[in-house]
Formats: sequence, C-alpha cells, structure tokens
Amino acid sequence: MPRSLPAITLQPPAADKPLGKQHKTFNTLVGKIQRARSRLQQWHEAMQRAAQAQAAHIDPKMRSLNAHRKDLVLALDALQDDPRYNKTDRKRLRNLIEMLGLACLDMQPDAEIEAILNRQRTPRREERSGAMDDLFGFDAFDAADAQAPDASDPDSFDGAFDDRAGFQQQPPADVLKPPRDHAPTLRAIYRKLASALHPDREPDPQERARKTALLQRANAAHQSGDLLALLGLQLEIDLVDTTQLSCLADAQIKDYVQALKAQLADLEEEIDSIEDGFRSTLPVAATARRLDPRTIDTLVAQELDALNHVEQELKTVLSRKTDVRFMQSWLREQDRANQALAEEAWDQALAAFDDLLAQEFAPRPRRRHR
Repeated sequence: MPRSLPAITLQPPAADKPLGKQHKTFNTLVGKIQRARSRLQQWHEAMQRAAQAQAAHIDPKMRSLNAHRKDLVLALDALQDDPRYNKTDRKRLRNLIEMLGLACLDMQPDAEIEAILNRQRTPRREERSGAMDDLFGFDAFDAADAQAPDASDPDSFDGAFDDRAGFQQQPPADVLKPPRDHAPTLRAIYRKLASALHPDREPDPQERARKTALLQRANAAHQSGDLLALLGLQLEIDLVDTTQLSCLADAQIKDYVQALKAQLADLEEEIDSIEDGFRSTLPVAATARRLDPRTIDTLVAQELDALNHVEQELKTVLSRKTDVRFMQSWLREQDRANQALAEEAWDQALAAFDDLLAQEFAPRPRRRHR
C-alpha cells in the first residue's frame, strides 16, 4: 500500500483574493492524481488475485482443455479418410483441424500436431494452385522455387511458439516509454529536501535513522518524477506549509502544474497498460467497454465458466466421433459460426476505419486572434 501523503490543497492567501487560474488547476490535478493512485492500487490488488486464480484454476483447466483439443484434432484427422464424408465435409474438417491444431500449439509445442498440420499443406496448396491455373492459365506455384534454400514456407507450422499470456506478463522492453523529464522543477525541490535531510549532519542516532528513511523516500520520489510526494515530504518535515505554497507566484505554480500533468499522464498510462494486459489475457474482458478492478474477480469466474463450457463441448463431440450424421451436423454448425465471426470481425474493422477517417477529416475549430 502506498504511503499516504499530507493533503495538499492551495487556499486563497486572503479572503478578498481568490485563487488564480494556475492555482485552481494545481488543486484539480492533485485530486485527479490521488484518484488515479487509488485506482492503480486497486488494479495491483486485482492483478494479484487474478494471478492466484490463474495458477489455481485457469491454468489447470487450460491444460485439460488442450488435451481434449488434441484428441479431437487426432479424431478429425482420422475422419478425412472416411469415404462417408464428402468433399465439403473434408474441407470443413481441414479448416477445423487447422484452427484447433494452431490453438494447441499456442499452448505448447507438439510434434504430432505439427505433423498433422504440415500434412494439410498439400491439399490447400493444390486448391490455391488450381484456382490460379483456372484464372490465369499458368502454374501459380513452382516446385523448383519451393525447394530453393531461401524460400519461405507460409504453410509450415514448425518453429517457435508463444506461451499463453499471464496476468503478470510485462510489456516488451522496446514499447516501454522512458519516464518524462521534469528535472528543473523536481531537482529544485529535491535539493532542498536533500540539504534538510542529510543524515551525516545529524549527531543523534535516532534522528539520523529517521532522516535516512526520509531521504530514501525523497530519492525514490525524485527518480520516479513524483512531484506530489516531494511536496508532501516538504510539508511532513515542516520545510514549507500550505500557506507558503499558496503564496507562490503564478510562474512557479505553472511549473508545478506542468509536472503534475505529466505525472498524471504517467499514472494513466500505467493503468491503461494493466487494462490492456487483462484484455489480452481474458477473452471475456476483451469486449468490455471499460474495465473496473472491482469486477475482475467476476470476469475471472466468467472465463473459467467459458472454459468449462468449451471443454464439455469437446467431450461431447469426442464421445460421438463415430456418429457420421452428428459429426456432419456439427461440422456445418462450426462452419456457420466461423463465417459469422469472420463477418463480425470485418464489420468491426470497417467501423474502426470509418471512425479513424472521421477523426482525421473532422473540421478543426478555427483559432481566435486576439
């Protein structure tokens, strides 16, 4: 839990002299930062609970689900040689084998699944090649090109595999943004604190220990660009009081305002990063318009229910894999569901593109000339 800081609210220096614009903005930003800190703390607590739920429930369920998924891939692969399934059925079988096989490999490498997926290349390549031959009258795929040493194989499933994302996964180092530089404003406050708290100047051992701890907090606040923490330390050790802060010139408060804006942006970016992590980890969270750390436990439970439902469906299909009519009906249902998902994804992509165009070409307000 972050250390609570003294309340920092600028007050009018006199009854007949209201706060200036920059002073009001300072107070507004302080309130926003305190709320953002509270929300960030809630997110950290939610992450800890979600990580525990993942280790105890979701990960074991995912391993069980993947085992059933592999069994179904093997069963569907065997059905491709069954003469009771027509050409359309076999095409649907190949689509499902590829989809389920890739899902298996997303969890962990599996040589048996890789071999099955690699066998799917030939019929798919023949379909593409035949279609190109019909359209353009030439061979779309040259076998000699395929055997070239530097040729890439878009259908090969051999190679590295990504592990399933976890609740504690951190973003790649190359996308982490460097902290904003508030050096001039922060350094001035930090130097005053460092001078007042220097432990070597304190003969009393207990007081030296207290100042050492305070200086460590000042060092951490300076390094993280936490202006409020530095100001709070000044108030805590009576280096300044709120009256002195309220009487600072507009130019000085304006510098503080800029540092507070940047500090608030850093907090909001950290919160957004955590929310994005949940959206990529929990499918049920991906469609939520706005995530709330207080509802993460509910979303984790919903995710577990969804996994249980999928596992039960896989068990049902596996138990009836020898029932041709049932399997043909199930294949049709899966085909329709996948087409509906593809159409929905396409509609969402078009809507996002329309929104982007609307923002790009929206009329901008004209500047007023004073």
